[in-house]
Amino acid sequence: MGEIKLFQICFEGDLTVEVSHAMRRLGAEPNFDQSWQIWLPEGRHAAPLVRYLRSRLGEDARLLVACAQFTIARDFLLIRHSQTPGADYSELHDAIARLGTVVELPFESTFIVQSADPTDVQTLGLAFGELCPDDSLMVLGVSHDWAYSDAGISRMHVADEQVELQFRAF
Repeated sequence: MGEIKLFQICFEGDLTVEVSHAMRRLGAEPNFDQSWQIWLPEGRHAAPLVRYLRSRLGEDARLLVACAQFTIARDFLLIRHSQTPGADYSELHDAIARLGTVVELPFESTFIVQSADPTDVQTLGLAFGELCPDDSLMVLGVSHDWAYSDAGISRMHVADEQVELQFRAF
């Protein structure tokens, strides 16, 4: 039997029937606030998933797809919180920034962080949860295989030996 990989899909935008249908056709299961997960065979990658979903979502939608990594030696952390109107997330955002290098992305509640901190994601989630005003937070270790789309333009992370993060449009 072949190996399988878990992909996390994070969506920011108007949650419409079209979004729900696209996720259902893909076979993704909801697991957080406007987030889904899907198990796919080894050899699948984030960029084609973004390309597939981008063609079925509105132009103003923001979408991130990342391959989960279940080891402490993870490449990045994916941190996502809910968007409760009027809630102050500044203390949580400050703590996320102290964890490592936060990748500049066009998202309000979704963060990719490159960090050398070996703390397991459950412990990090509990600590960040104390700072989250609505107690709705997700922390996941992800590999270098992640991509995002914003307003119809997609970018994928390009793993490189350099310290600076690189992206390629697709």
